[in-house]
Amino acid sequence: MNGIKERIALQVVEGRLVLPAVIECSSLRVPQTLIDFVIDTGSSSSYLSEKEVKRLHIPIKQRPSETEVDFGGSRFKQVKLPPFQMYLLREDKEKEHFDLPLSISALKTTKMSSKKVRIAEELPSILGLDFLREQKFSLHVVLTENIAYLQYEG
Repeated sequence: MNGIKERIALQVVEGRLVLPAVIECSSLRVPQTLIDFVIDTGSSSSYLSEKEVKRLHIPIKQRPSETEVDFGGSRFKQVKLPPFQMYLLREDKEKEHFDLPLSISALKTTKMSSKKVRIAEELPSILGLDFLREQKFSLHVVLTENIAYLQYEG
């Protein structure tokens, strides 16, 4: 990417920084699917929400969980998934999209009460600091002007 600072626009939705992205994973038979990720600098890891795991029919019951994490007021098992491919649109629409590997875990609620399951299904998919670091993106935000973007620093 020849040293030029390339940008990917983010949406500011209800105070959240949202990155629409297309993801796919051939080993899990997940076709190219649009997902809205929330950029969360308070999260050290990236997660595919329980709602998206169900929507994409990703089998996680047989997969071992790594650790448990607290997220959105609930406790979840963190289930490592095989690598995904992610496609992001560049701000300069004349150029092709970014084609990136994506390391991500699935979230599976540890609670079975209908209230906790409902809360878990409302949580968004998250891109954490690991994503920004691995992909060499810096985050730029000017909330007073509703401007946010990722900039490739590689």
